[in-house]
Amino acid sequence: MKHTEKIDDRYFDSSLGFDISYHAITWGKSGKAELLPTGGNINYHSIPASGTLSHTHEFAEIILMLRGSVNHLVNGETCRLESGNLVFLRPSDAHSFKPFRDEPCEMLILAYQLELLLSMSEFFENDSFMWRYTEPVLPPTFILNPDVAEDLANRLLNVRSDPYISPALMRVKTKVIVADLFTNHFLEDISSLEQDNIPEWLAELCKKMRQLDNLKLGLKRMQKLACCTPEHLCKTFRRHLKKTPTEFLNELRINYAARRLADTKDEIIAIALDLNFQSLSRFYHLFKRQYDLTPAQYRKNARARTRIL
Repeated sequence: MKHTEKIDDRYFDSSLGFDISYHAITWGKSGKAELLPTGGNINYHSIPASGTLSHTHEFAEIILMLRGSVNHLVNGETCRLESGNLVFLRPSDAHSFKPFRDEPCEMLILAYQLELLLSMSEFFENDSFMWRYTEPVLPPTFILNPDVAEDLANRLLNVRSDPYISPALMRVKTKVIVADLFTNHFLEDISSLEQDNIPEWLAELCKKMRQLDNLKLGLKRMQKLACCTPEHLCKTFRRHLKKTPTEFLNELRINYAARRLADTKDEIIAIALDLNFQSLSRFYHLFKRQYDLTPAQYRKNARARTRIL
């Protein structure tokens, strides 16, 4: 297993709680990484062909690809990012960048402290958006059309364009941008399950399995609702969702468990049993794989964030 570095948020300006930066990347022939910062959070990188080191954060990031392509290695998978891709990285996502055909690339990164997400919950008057944000194993990624991507890039770059702008106004501008992004991509009923190539019955089945009563009953309940053979169900899941029905259900159960860990004082074993995990060790294994934290660590972090507010 490759070493993964932890990057904390100490570089954030305490008066802002966020950082917006531009990065232009070329891939060098030497084994040495070089960085040329030019002021205004504009950075030019020459990175070895081996790529960057895998790392996680104590903050969240939103990446907007401006030009070129790059291989994004995240949570054990490789995804190609291209112009117009918008990526919502969670703190526990272990990721790195490697070249795609040695193409140079440019990106904007909005990094922000987790307190901003909690303030979004208050703004939206619920935290339902967090379910869609935290549920996928891979960070949610969307494709913006060129006009929308250009508008977002300009809004991000303009946050700090005025040298006399106050930190308070910069925070407001950033919150508005983040609120717009979460509204567009996590509050509306937008999902990969609703794309034209997803069978309607499969999309409806997945929605039904998000209901707690069905989720607790697990695979047998899914097979009954599907009205098809288990073999056809598994084949369809693999074709359209790139995962088995069991993997899909485990992701839902682990994310539901995470919400209970954060929002209740229920014992960890009680949560695992309530979700019909066959063993506590199996629950711990799946939770650690999905969140890169044990259930106890996740609860501790969630309570610490709540105390900050």
